[in-house]
Amino acid sequence: MILANPRSFRMSLRGRLSRITDIANQHGIALEVAGKPEEIIRAADRAVATGIEVLVVIGGDGTLQAVVTHLAQSDLQTRLPAIMMLGGGRTNYTARDIGTHQHLIDTLERALDPSGALSETTRYTLQVEQDGHPPAHGFFIAGALVDYVIRECHHYRQSGSGTLRTGHVSTLVRLLQLAGAGLVGRSQFQSPDIAIETDEIGSLTTPARLLMITSLHHRREWIDPYRAAGAGMVRLTAVSSDAKHFWLRIRRLLSGRHHADMNPETGYLSGRCNEISIKGLKHISLDGQEYDFDPDRPVTIRTGRAFRFLHP
Repeated sequence: MILANPRSFRMSLRGRLSRITDIANQHGIALEVAGKPEEIIRAADRAVATGIEVLVVIGGDGTLQAVVTHLAQSDLQTRLPAIMMLGGGRTNYTARDIGTHQHLIDTLERALDPSGALSETTRYTLQVEQDGHPPAHGFFIAGALVDYVIRECHHYRQSGSGTLRTGHVSTLVRLLQLAGAGLVGRSQFQSPDIAIETDEIGSLTTPARLLMITSLHHRREWIDPYRAAGAGMVRLTAVSSDAKHFWLRIRRLLSGRHHADMNPETGYLSGRCNEISIKGLKHISLDGQEYDFDPDRPVTIRTGRAFRFLHP
């Protein structure tokens, strides 16, 4: 089965949905076109109910996040289908990690070619929980400044029309605006006061400038800001708003090559773990989807369910 989200950014380019429909018809494969969260959930249910082996998801990170959250929450007695994630969104963070974010149509045709062999990769979700909220699953959490920027870009695109608001350059335009406001001291971002506890790499209580958590590997990315320390499937980097020599160490931070002096005492916490508890957290973006929490109660992030991803 193919599940395609027509609302995803790249799906609107060059008649892609029409081409995907033609390919599905040629191969006799069911195509579900689903844009709203409830539509995506119903399509995922139908995929599992039919006992398919492979679910092709074409959309952005938010489309995949809706699918894996629903499947992970479901009390399924059967084996979950393998997923082929084809990037149809703006960032396609998970598809980039798997290696299926480019050449959407060509990759789909290669995947459906019976003479071609596909490889399988496993990724674990991040399971995000707070009392009173159902658990959510995804692969990348942005907090503090990164969450603020993501939300600002969402608001910018949704509050107007025209190329600068909704086109390819809209995200870049808003990023430049936010950067300019920061340079002249007019940024609206305020560092949240949070307390982070982990089971492997220690703790950090601070007004946070950066908070990033993932279960992805980022082996193909030039930005990989996670220190090679600790053990576990959850990767965390948090940086205090007054971290020592932050701007001098930004290149080391972004590449994960942390100096020995980049530790909790100097405002840096980074590495691998299995579980994180964060107090004071109000907002995160999970695979680009906005989530809000009660800051008076801890948010727990732990290793979630394993999903199998296929790629050429």
